Amino acid sequence: MLKNLILIIAVVLSFSSCFEKDQMVPKHEPGDVIVGVIPMTMYYSNQVYYNLGTSEISGLNERSAFDLNFECLDTSTVIRLNTANFALAALSNNTDILDNIDTVGFQWKFDGSTGDIDSLAVFDWISINNGDTSYNDKVWVINRGINAMGVQLGLVKVKFTAYKKGSFHFSFVSEDDNKVVDAVVSKDSIHLFKQFSFIKESADQFEPPVTDWDLLFTQYTTMLYTNEGESYPYLVTGVLQQYGNVKVALDTNLIFNEISLADTASIDFSYNFDKIGYNWKELVGDVNTGDIRYEVRLNYNYIIKDSKSYYYKLRFVNFYNPETGEKGFPTFEYQRL
Repeated sequence: MLKNLILIIAVVLSFSSCFEKDQMVPKHEPGDVIVGVIPMTMYYSNQVYYNLGTSEISGLNERSAFDLNFECLDTSTVIRLNTANFALAALSNNTDILDNIDTVGFQWKFDGSTGDIDSLAVFDWISINNGDTSYNDKVWVINRGINAMGVQLGLVKVKFTAYKKGSFHFSFVSEDDNKVVDAVVSKDSIHLFKQFSFIKESADQFEPPVTDWDLLFTQYTTMLYTNEGESYPYLVTGVLQQYGNVKVALDTNLIFNEISLADTASIDFSYNFDKIGYNWKELVGDVNTGDIRYEVRLNYNYIIKDSKSYYYKLRFVNFYNPETGEKGFPTFEYQRL
């Protein structure tokens, strides 16, 4: 029995001598704390794209530079309004785009700020059943909304006519003339959306490549509620995340400087467009006297997982230009976990 035990120990020792010594695993070190300042301007006229990985503004455009977003995902037929303009749409009963259309009684719709396709204003323009494709023959009326100075941008009649080989086909007529414009917007594989301007009568690419941005600082339309619980659309100023690729969680209990990678395991993330949204700031002061200003909620910690699976913690620290005091310059600090 003793001989067998000695033999077993000898065998174990002989095997253990064949293995390398335990390797020391380097301690996980978080990245540096970075401060970002976003130039939306005091009238919130700019839409600004930000890349967390490179700590850079990767795109900037005037918010009213386009009207429609066409999704570039391979099989998608999604069309979104530019909600920064407070744009809305309604489906008429007319089939001729040159008809005079009375908009009284229209059921106007806004795109839901979560990004959910079931909440979009332009819906069911295309139907695919058992491989057969058909198109809604009715004319859409799009209210382009308002620009940063509150000027109405006007109405446009639109008829979406086809989707083929990765391209959207449609015709439109502006309210101030009877010229029918035929347009085509083609997808590309490196962007999430392709933009289109009714004024320029052409597609433009303001959004950076999908790999180059995580957050979009912009005004956007959302639903707010009265004290009686009645909903109404409102234009807010905040942050949208890249839909489908970036997810975000909100924490209001942890201390920002103490949040670590381990904390991400117990947090519920969301892919909603507006998970960061606008609530990280609040209006304080006396509205009657005009003595008001925005204050940021320093206890609002946002945990972000980007498309490369890196985690970040982020919080806002100011809403004013640190040099001039002008509003519309969201300032935040963030760190890779």
